[in-house]
Amino acid sequence: MSKTLKTLETALLLLLILMLLYANLAYYLWKQVTIAVIEGYSMYPLLHDSDIVIILPSNNIHLGDIIVFRNDYNELVIHRVVGIINCSSKTLYVTKGDNNQFVDQATFISYRTSIECKKGAIEILHSTNDDFNKNIAQAIGDNYRGIDTSRIVGKALQINDVVIKITGLITRWG
Repeated sequence: MSKTLKTLETALLLLLILMLLYANLAYYLWKQVTIAVIEGYSMYPLLHDSDIVIILPSNNIHLGDIIVFRNDYNELVIHRVVGIINCSSKTLYVTKGDNNQFVDQATFISYRTSIECKKGAIEILHSTNDDFNKNIAQAIGDNYRGIDTSRIVGKALQINDVVIKITGLITRWG
């Protein structure tokens, strides 16, 4: 084995140990830590199929955070918060995969969530860019189904806005 490969292997092992230590500490602080294995390419190029990320419970969600939420079919979805809206005094989160063209709740029926908001009742609190209003209007038509805090499992561990992930440990066969 070459010295470079051995050094790389050691660095990856050290990174894994540090992540597990952090997860252990987070468990004692928040009483829950989820380790998620990414499936699919909706968050490409940030997250690849089989990447591993640590998800920490959090009700403090900000624009740009990578969150895990449960859709109506109780499936876990990991996507970025691209907008935060207020609908009848309830905060809802607009999410989108980095590699997807449209916001989740408007395009894929499997990403529907339970809170429905009429287009006229939406107050935009934060958005990622100036085209946000156009994007929402184009995608939602008359209604919007958003993610409320009860469906959010947590957000990906980030340090200085960099998502901490392990790449290449899991190989899918078949």
